[in-house]
Amino acid sequence: MRTARDGRSTRVVAVVGAVVVVVLAAAGVGVVRALTGGCDTVEQYSLAVAPSIEPAVSSVLSENADTHCYEFTVDTAEPGDVAGLLGKGIDAPDLWIPDARWWASRAAPTAAGPVQMIAGAVASTPAVLVGPPGAVPEVSSWRAALAIPDLVLGNPLRTGVAAAPIRAALAETQDDPVAVGTVRTAMVPLAQKESIRTEEAPSGADLLATIGADGIGVATEQQVLAFTTANESALEARVPDNGSILLEYPVVVTSPVPDRHHRATDAARVLIEVLGTEKALDVFHDHGFRGPDGEPLPDGRGIGGVPLLSLRDEAMAEEALGAWSLMALPIRTLVAIDVSGSMRFPAGDGTRMDLTVRAALAGNAMFPDSVSAGLWAFSQDLGGDGQDYLELVPIRRYDTDVDGRTQREVMAAQAEKVPGLVGGGTGLYDTTLAAFRAVQQSYDPRAVNSVIVLTDGANEDPDSITEAQLLEILAREQDPARPVIVVTIGITEDADAQTLAEISRVTGGSSYVARDPADIANVFVNALADRGER
Repeated sequence: MRTARDGRSTRVVAVVGAVVVVVLAAAGVGVVRALTGGCDTVEQYSLAVAPSIEPAVSSVLSENADTHCYEFTVDTAEPGDVAGLLGKGIDAPDLWIPDARWWASRAAPTAAGPVQMIAGAVASTPAVLVGPPGAVPEVSSWRAALAIPDLVLGNPLRTGVAAAPIRAALAETQDDPVAVGTVRTAMVPLAQKESIRTEEAPSGADLLATIGADGIGVATEQQVLAFTTANESALEARVPDNGSILLEYPVVVTSPVPDRHHRATDAARVLIEVLGTEKALDVFHDHGFRGPDGEPLPDGRGIGGVPLLSLRDEAMAEEALGAWSLMALPIRTLVAIDVSGSMRFPAGDGTRMDLTVRAALAGNAMFPDSVSAGLWAFSQDLGGDGQDYLELVPIRRYDTDVDGRTQREVMAAQAEKVPGLVGGGTGLYDTTLAAFRAVQQSYDPRAVNSVIVLTDGANEDPDSITEAQLLEILAREQDPARPVIVVTIGITEDADAQTLAEISRVTGGSSYVARDPADIANVFVNALADRGER
């Protein structure tokens, strides 16, 4: 039985001893087995798998497999999405089969619980370049492949397939520091193209379907075989002259609860036994996967034998993907401007408020249309009924049409009205928490989500939460799967620099102080571009 949940599909496969009844769900899209056997209890475990291998895994588990009184609910999700769930610790699967071994080490540092890889691989497949017959160019290396015009790559922060060419290019150059630097250069146009997307990059069959008459994409041998079989289409797959990188599908224990994690480890070992039989290997072959050893598929299918590249230092890949994140993820921020009475104090050739508005207008004018921003003003009870903040503009992309004007124009118009709101005390703590929660609740996984707070003072609202409470709540509610950084800007020496720095620290953001009024514009522009510790 397959159901939709959080953009994923779920198949329940219960296998306990001898199977006596098999019931196919409507339309044949899922399988539920009614079972009997010598089990006093049946332990149920959730198993998240990469979309490409789900049909093969479910097929193996459905064909009279002896799983020793364990029941597995197979849930399809891209590896990057699962890594996010592990960071959150809520709805995290007990077991995981991602599309590459490196996902385990990548997810572990931010996971709410232990991440333990039990098996190196249950199946494998090499990365390939794919396109219409005769259109795939011959290239000497993956570094050269990254430079193919209009290459369809996908999102390497979400799928191992999209990350494979970057890792392969690093593996080719890992002994030459100068050459390694050229890999990042080759990534720039691909990442910049990704930054202007308004929706998630395609992957798997969706990516292959986007390849036109002369388009070239990145996929795996298995994906190409499965797509051409399902769609009766002709696609050509090939690899650079120096070979390819192998994507290996491991079994990883990911249950965040210690006791359950220990029990899930036993279930994982049983799962490995089932998926490692000769019968299972035949099923994997039928679905286009190679065995764990990477040997070519039987009967001459696929691309045959190829040299295999291997990246020795995972830190190189993490650095490259960090650079990708900086280049590819657009800015999404909520700007909160202090309009307390002290903002009327003289500064430079005007008031603190005048210089702050000029800085906001300068930043608003210079950033690209891919930026999304909103605007709040705050001072004690500004929003009424004890609310210290007032929303002036909701977060939208700069190029969004808002009643005949762009969001950029709306932001500029509202910023110019902010001086008319000046008065009252500084409502820093409640505003910061409310802004953090607002951005987190409307989180965009395709952007760097942040709050920028500009203030010239310390919190003056006696009815607000305390500094200690604010810091504790921010630390507790920060979600590694949906991180929101708070960037703080202190305006002149009167700002509470120490508290602002602590607010930024607990959320992974940065803190700035414009001690000289002339510095406000530069500081604000730097803050708007701040991407935290990503």
